[in-house]
Amino acid sequence: MSAQDAKKDKNAASAKPAPAATTAPTGAPTAPPPAWIDDASNPRRQLIAKIIFVGVCIYVTMIWLLALDQTFHWGIFKP
Repeated sequence: MSAQDAKKDKNAASAKPAPAATTAPTGAPTAPPPAWIDDASNPRRQLIAKIIFVGVCIYVTMIWLLALDQTFHWGIFKP
């Protein structure tokens, strides 16, 4: 064993472990998660959200078609 290895072993043995991190006191009650996070796993809410999303997409599409119809006089929605 060389002198450097002995020095490393000596330093490693004398090194003190770092103190563990302290946590916050547990006396304070924790708040429940917000409703929109809690209901994310509810399949009924997911279905309602999908239906609303499809409805909004159809509405936006109809507005675009109406604008194009009025611009180019296609007669989709009748004059």
